[in-house]
Amino acid sequence: MTVEDRVTFRSVILSAENAPAVSRAVQLLNDLGHEVLPAHSPEDAMSLLQQDQTDLLVVDVSNSSHNREFVSRLTELPNSHRPRELAIFSEAADTSLRSFRNRLMPSKVHIFLKPLHMHGLLNVLRSLEEANKLEEAQ
Repeated sequence: MTVEDRVTFRSVILSAENAPAVSRAVQLLNDLGHEVLPAHSPEDAMSLLQQDQTDLLVVDVSNSSHNREFVSRLTELPNSHRPRELAIFSEAADTSLRSFRNRLMPSKVHIFLKPLHMHGLLNVLRSLEEANKLEEAQ
């Protein structure tokens, strides 16, 4: 199934414990008509990625070594199971996260510091919509 065949974007959300930032992201995605699939664990998120093409994967790595490890494991997925866009929420600047930009291609990786993450996420959503419009025009 291609993006053009779907009416909505598919988003998978993996939050850290006590992550109100992610609940705001879920609300935003729901309001914009995305299909939002919450993952209850890194294993659950990996399973969701392998089930169907995911447009956006949101992972909160704040104080979560499990979620950081999950992001590292994404490089093991074949390109067909990688999300089109990956948004990583973090509470602190972390240079190790930047290395994923090259290692997860063709996925586009975005790293957002809290609390400014929502503005960045809106830009990612706009780019997804623009990319979809270009694909539809072709």
